[in-house]
Amino acid sequence: MTEILFSETKPGDISYVVIGVRHNDSWLFIKHRERGGYELPAGHPEKGESAEEAAIRELMEETGAEEFDISPLSYYTVAADSEKTHGQLFLARVSTFGDITDMDEIEEIVFSDDIPGELSLPIVMRALFDKLKQLLGEDKAEK
Repeated sequence: MTEILFSETKPGDISYVVIGVRHNDSWLFIKHRERGGYELPAGHPEKGESAEEAAIRELMEETGAEEFDISPLSYYTVAADSEKTHGQLFLARVSTFGDITDMDEIEEIVFSDDIPGELSLPIVMRALFDKLKQLLGEDKAEK
């Protein structure tokens, strides 16, 4: 069983950064070539790189974002079986994008009000997307 736990304090070493991207009141999702489903832009911090530096790099690499504001929102832990990995969730508000035609990992970029189709990593991506909507107050109509 996979469980996603959210925290305001850093739970351990950050293995993943995930970025919720807003542009013109829509969410941006990528379709990863290898994993096949839709997901929020994400990646691993490289050696010596902070979580925020990794989030900025991944945002630019996976979406072509050029002008944006990015801020940390929450920490999270994915507990699956006996393993736990820790991540940090960010929000980016992007005003302009550059060339996005030369991205090896990304098959497609879509803008949507909700998750556009089948997800890669569905339990994790759905939980993170729901948390983003909750933190931004977009889940009020659903309750």
